[in-house]
Amino acid sequence: MRSVIVEQAIRAPRERIWRACSSASGLRSWQADEIEGEVSEGGELVLGWPALGVAVHLGVERVEASSRLVLAADDSQLELEIGEGRVLLTHRAEFDDDECAGTLSSWRLALGTLAHYLEQHDGQPRRVHWASARAATSIDDAHAFFTLPGAQSGWLTRTSSGTGIGDEGSEVALDLAWGGTLSGQVLSHSPPRDALISWRETNQSLLALRTLPAPDSSHERLLIATWSSWGVPETQAIADHLSGAFARLGRILSSRATA
Repeated sequence: MRSVIVEQAIRAPRERIWRACSSASGLRSWQADEIEGEVSEGGELVLGWPALGVAVHLGVERVEASSRLVLAADDSQLELEIGEGRVLLTHRAEFDDDECAGTLSSWRLALGTLAHYLEQHDGQPRRVHWASARAATSIDDAHAFFTLPGAQSGWLTRTSSGTGIGDEGSEVALDLAWGGTLSGQVLSHSPPRDALISWRETNQSLLALRTLPAPDSSHERLLIATWSSWGVPETQAIADHLSGAFARLGRILSSRATA
């Protein structure tokens, strides 16, 4: 059994971090899109992502109020240790190398979302919009088109003069293909996999860019964007633009593979 360990600093007191990790409404604000059940010892939680057709059933093994939560599913165990201004996550399972790297990247993104939610939007309900495509491409090519200015200009931005998406903590400034701008900060970046950026122009929303193996194909990958917003009154137009952008990206990457 291998362990994935991620520690996240959060500018929030212990009680608020604990509430976000130990209640259905709190978990819905940063983790799964749908939550069923309660966080009580001996109970069960169901975490759902309807856009992916995925649901995970977790048994609640241990609850130590305001400090520790242990969840388990089959041969996998998840432990959250809550401290003042921090959370330490340990995920234990029989990971192979690719699964270990992917799980680490996913948890870094999730905990970055948790920190952003508590620091910017605590108590506000989250809306999540998904955009996706699939392409016969490599993980490295997909990541390059997510992050490099010249590659972004083919599907996401108007020009290749933007910043692209750099290291964690760096600033982002993009002129979007459908008009408007995206400026913010890189909150998580795990090359060549996932990136998470804030979006100031939409009330500090979050945009995650991810690539996952296609479950029914060994040579294709899923290209995924999740846009999480809190307190943004009109979201459908942006969601539609993101869906169109990912459709363009899927066509571009697929055409490169067959060229």
